[in-house]
Amino acid sequence: MNRLQSKTFAIARDVRAKSLHLMILACALLIGSSPATAQDYEEWSAEVRTSLSFRVSEAAILPLLPPGWSVRPIANAPGKVNISLTFMDRYLILDAQGEQVRTGASRYMVISTQASNEESGLSGVMIINGISPEGTGAYEVYQPALIARTERSHSGLGEESASSAETWEFAAESGDRVLLNLRYRSAPPVRRQSSIVIRSGLRPDFTRTYHIDQASDRLGIPGSPDNRIESLSFTAEGPLFSAIFDGTEVLTGVTSTPWYNREIFIP
Repeated sequence: MNRLQSKTFAIARDVRAKSLHLMILACALLIGSSPATAQDYEEWSAEVRTSLSFRVSEAAILPLLPPGWSVRPIANAPGKVNISLTFMDRYLILDAQGEQVRTGASRYMVISTQASNEESGLSGVMIINGISPEGTGAYEVYQPALIARTERSHSGLGEESASSAETWEFAAESGDRVLLNLRYRSAPPVRRQSSIVIRSGLRPDFTRTYHIDQASDRLGIPGSPDNRIESLSFTAEGPLFSAIFDGTEVLTGVTSTPWYNREIFIP
């Protein structure tokens, strides 16, 4: 092979290499601009949570549901339905670009239930109320908070289980207020990854999808076998909360979630 042929082959190799590089770059740009990642992804957060589950009067919950929606009654408790109160301490909140949202932290309480619509066949978790310093929130059902406070402490030695204490207090402009004081012995939490669709109790067509990585510690309920709750005091009062927690409610479970990470997508 003469010198001219060698030079020609070298130029051809360079052209092919550059073409391949441009093809790879174009594919990467196409993938990076996919609507599924650029438009739907809304938020990431890291949180600590404590949840209380209750059986409460169905009559108190129905006014909080959109027209045509209902809550499945409990078979062995006529006139009762299940709800959850979730107390959240969000210590890092990032938007879709990885930037801090406002102060990067927030504390609020959410009330949710399992609801369904017979006509449409839709069902799932529905956010029906709560108290938040961020106003009505994405679901437009939270009450603006006058107080949104949490205090948490943990103590232990070596590899022993920790002793934990928590206080959660939320008060709204409406006069509704909840206060939880809880002390318990921690245990290794159970990790779980899941995806769930959450629906608004005001606009049931509005949904958000959560991709969740969490570790939960089921504490039981006071007086039950093997429960690890040392003390629990819960107060709910005000125009709405007094109707829900009217003295006939039954506490069915307490769960501590020491870490809860979620990605939020719309829809």
